Amino acid sequence: MLHDINLLPWREEKREEYKQRFYGMVVLGVLLALALQWFGSLYIDHLKTQQQTRNQQLQTYVKELDKQLVSLKAIEAKHRSILTRLRLVESLQNERNKTTDFMNLMPELVPEGVYIDKMKMNGREVEIAGISDSTARLATMLDSFERSAWLSDVEMHSIISGKVLFGKKFQTFKVSFRFESKQPETAQAKTKGAK
Repeated sequence: MLHDINLLPWREEKREEYKQRFYGMVVLGVLLALALQWFGSLYIDHLKTQQQTRNQQLQTYVKELDKQLVSLKAIEAKHRSILTRLRLVESLQNERNKTTDFMNLMPELVPEGVYIDKMKMNGREVEIAGISDSTARLATMLDSFERSAWLSDVEMHSIISGKVLFGKKFQTFKVSFRFESKQPETAQAKTKGAK
């Protein structure tokens, strides 16, 4: 029977040392990997909480902007309402002065010898009827009406001669036109230049 005799025991010791070192390195590698993984997860959690904080700040900011947008829409609606009222007030103001402007204009346009008996005003449409002592005076009045910047769509509907008033023969007439309450600037300049 042969006995196992190890003549070189140092080789066996080296092998054992190598195994222990290998196992130690494996354990150290596993521990190092676990530590890296743990630190990596901590870093990712940190990044995640930072991103969540940013998202919350953005959501808060978006909510504030939405509130401002709603208030801006309300302000815009109020602004439109005020502008509508202002336009209505301006139109009422213009309409209020319409009759006064018209009555101030008529003595300038109606020549001497022409007398107005009836006047009918429906909005901007005006119809007048009256008498004249001559056709020439009616022509002068009609010409004044047509040249006036305040009047448009001037139409002579009828001229009837032979009406006797106060022992004198007159001509009756009927004229219609559209009265513009605001005189154009060019016409105003002409009127000022003529005076």
